[in-house]
This record gives sequence, C-alpha cells and structure tokens, in this order.
Amino acid sequence: MDPNETTHVADVSAPDAVIAEPIRRLRYQEAFEFAPDCQLVTDRHGILVEANHAATVLLGSRKEFLINKPLGLFAVEGSRARFYECLWRLGQGALMDAFETRLSRRGDNPHEAHVVARVGERFGDPTAPGTIYWLIRDITQWRRAEDARAFLQLRLTTAQEDERRRIARDMHDTVGQTLTALALGIQALRDAGPLPQATLCRLDVVQRLADELAGQVHDLATRLRPTALDDLGLEAAAGHLVADWSVHTGVNADFQSDGLTAERLPSEVETTLYRVVQEALTNIAKHARARRVAVVLGRNDGYAVAVIEDDGIGFDPEEIAPTPRRADTRDRLGLLGMRERVTLVGGTLEIEAALGRGTTVIARVPLQAAPG
Repeated sequence: MDPNETTHVADVSAPDAVIAEPIRRLRYQEAFEFAPDCQLVTDRHGILVEANHAATVLLGSRKEFLINKPLGLFAVEGSRARFYECLWRLGQGALMDAFETRLSRRGDNPHEAHVVARVGERFGDPTAPGTIYWLIRDITQWRRAEDARAFLQLRLTTAQEDERRRIARDMHDTVGQTLTALALGIQALRDAGPLPQATLCRLDVVQRLADELAGQVHDLATRLRPTALDDLGLEAAAGHLVADWSVHTGVNADFQSDGLTAERLPSEVETTLYRVVQEALTNIAKHARARRVAVVLGRNDGYAVAVIEDDGIGFDPEEIAPTPRRADTRDRLGLLGMRERVTLVGGTLEIEAALGRGTTVIARVPLQAAPG
C-alpha cells in the first residue's frame, strides 16, 4: 500500500440516513394521499401545490386541474373573503385558523358543500418550506340533518304554542263563562227573597271559592298563552306580564319598550321574546333574591332585542350546563331552553352573570332571517 495514498473510511451512518429520508417521505405521502378527509397544501397566496384523493372527490376535479389554481376559486360566492382573511391572519403570525364555509363542487354532480376548514403553517417538511396546510372536512350531510332537526323543532314549538293558545282560549271562554254563570246564579239566589243567615253565610263561602277559582283559571290561561300577545302584541303582553309578576313577587320591576308600536313583529319572534322574558322572571323569582328588575324590549338595526336585568345574587356562568350530579338540573334547563328557543328563530342568547353582581339576559333575533 502506498503510504501517501489517502485511506477513505466508510461512513456507515450515511446510507441509513439516505435510505430513511425517502422512506419517511413515502410514508408521509401515503398518509397524505389516502387520508379520509380533504387535505390541501397551498403557498402563502392560496395557490394549490398539493391535493390528496379526498380533495379531488370533494371539489369534483382532477389533481392536474387543481394544482396551481387559487383555492378561493372553489369557494362559493360570498364565502371567498373568509379564505383570504385566513391567509392574511397566517401572514400576520397566527399559527392556525378554523372556520366553516361553503365550497363549490364541479364535475358531473355540481353542488355546494358545507365544510369545516382547519388551517395552519406546514412544519416538518423541508421540501416545501413556508407552505400552508388545509384540513377540510365535508359536513354537508351533518348540516342537512341539523337543519332538518331545527326545522322539526321549530314546527314542534309552533305546534305547542298553537295548543297552548287553544287550551288558554277554551279555559277563558268555557270555564270562565261557567264560573261567571255560577256567580250570577249565586246572586240570583240572594235576590230571590229573604234567606236564613246560615244560608247567606254558605253562599258567601261559595261565592268566594268561585272568585278564587276564576282568578286561578285566568292566571293559568295567561301563563299558557296570554290573549294580549295575539290580540295586542308583544309590548302589551310583556308589560302586563312584568306588572303582574311584580305584584305577586313584591319586587320592583321596570318595563320599557322602544320601536314596537309602529309595526308588529313576526309572530314567532313575539312568542320567543315573550317566553324568554317569562322564563327569566321565573328564574329571578326562584333564585335571584333581587330587589329590582328591569325589562327592556326594542327593535334596533334589524334586530328585535329583549334585555332582562336584576340586581340579585347572580351565579357562575360556567355552571349553566346541567349534569346528573346537580340537584338543580331542572332549573338550569330553563336557561338552556331559552337558548334553544332563541336559536330556532336564528337569534342568539347572551347571559352575563357573576356571583354577587346580578344577572343580565340578552336575546337578539334578526328580523329578516326570522321565520314568518
């Protein structure tokens, strides 16, 4: 061996590294390509650079067509701004974003797909630095089922209100008229002629019972469905409700309304806001130990709004959700019921509360999107 000849020592780790990287890359490509959800990769401008098989199915286009196309091109008109807002947020340093939107499927069966997109910076791939990874899940079937459930729930709620209205009118017309006839019959007995004192005392007892029963029937019919809500509207019905509640509970209650006199709200909106006020006042009477309550109804910027505020003991909003371990689950379901009822007409319910600082319930219903 020539002593001047340089001896090369084989690097045993190099072949392993050379082999491991293609294997890792291959496994990544397999996981990406055959993932059940739509997976896309774009540059920072939203131009597609990769798409898996699920993406071609969701968008109804071949991979060759998708590559180098802007992802916003597949967004339904009116939804594209959210895509570019997402890109802007990531460009400003956000690590990820998530939103629900609609995509337009092309091909043989074009339609709109409701999707949830989770977006983030793509890390760990040295071959594609600075790219953005999109995980898009098709929720079209879930959205249709949810819309159908909401529609059926709204129909059920409407049917319940119709039944309440019928029962309340039957109680007012039938039972109320019968009690009125009973009172007139008692008065006719008094006027028929001189009666023994014992008989007069018994008639007084019967008259008092009839009056109490008439009052109970009236209160029950009003709780079921106040006639003022159908005949006079939300402002009059809610005003009577707050006044009667204040008398029965002994709590000072202020009522104000704004913008409800010129035009009646849709029937579903009036019923929803009335029930929110009713349930909120019931909760205050049961739990709040309030000294003053304020109820405000109004119409503002295309919304009908109801605000119920008290100065009671309040509660922790984190404990609203009912659980089997809580003894007051039924009471908490009242809050959840209010939220569900408002959601059915496209509105939102906010509950602002803190221990020792009272509670404020705010219901907002958009008038253009409201049923009816």
